[in-house]
Amino acid sequence: MKIGLMFNTDPLSGSEIAAVARRAEQIGIDTVWVPELFGREPFVTASRLLAATDTMRIATGIANVYARDAMATRAAAQTLAEFHDDRFTLGLGVSNTVGNTARGHAWLPPLQKLDRFFRAMEEAPFMRKWENRVPVYLAAHGPKLMAFAAERADGALSYMMTPEYTRRARELLGPDKQMNVVLTCLVCEDRGKALKIARRAVRIYTELPNYRRAWSTLGFEPADFEGGGSDELIDTLVAFGSIADVAARVAEHRSAGADQVVVISLNDKGSLDPDWDMLQTLHNT
Repeated sequence: MKIGLMFNTDPLSGSEIAAVARRAEQIGIDTVWVPELFGREPFVTASRLLAATDTMRIATGIANVYARDAMATRAAAQTLAEFHDDRFTLGLGVSNTVGNTARGHAWLPPLQKLDRFFRAMEEAPFMRKWENRVPVYLAAHGPKLMAFAAERADGALSYMMTPEYTRRARELLGPDKQMNVVLTCLVCEDRGKALKIARRAVRIYTELPNYRRAWSTLGFEPADFEGGGSDELIDTLVAFGSIADVAARVAEHRSAGADQVVVISLNDKGSLDPDWDMLQTLHNT
């Protein structure tokens, strides 16, 4: 199984994010996934990381379909792949109502928005004939979006979900599509400290309706979303403890059908640096 890395590029300088990508490549990480938050533009950032590396794949994780039109999205993806030995992967998603309202966009039902967007990408009237094909993965939480990913994309990307969700997603995707699972990981054997760090990472998502709906289908109750998340919710969503505990959770997702586990690496020192020892161990496992 492949190990990927996702990290927040916004607090880092351009040279710092390039250094992270180079080190990830050196230890054998398959893909670095670049998020789109409220700072760096993901395609420009991906270009910087592709230029800084030689063999590793760089992906948007995810690029928000509300933030740019379909033709511009496909043009950016095709160009990056062409200029960098087909090492670019396009991750797309609808994000959420909160983020898109802040951008000034009217929210549409996700399937309606994605169908229009994918159709426009597929039918874009480019003057240039693109010879390369860029893999496209859809961020999907829920059976309808997962079915859309199975039909229209090369696979899916889940974020902060459980091994049981991965199992259900694999069934919906079928055997021929790639399942990428984003998993927050922390090597810290002080349970109280680990819960505190992990809860900070989860808290923002406990306020979002789309995550609450997805977690509710996995047996969690409204009370689990209060106060930044119950201990049970944090335990289930974040892999923490010893390195063996973290590796065991990664293995659970692998057994459930994940092709790639994309690690968000926390550390117990308050640093923004990934836990390189953990990543190396997971890569070697």
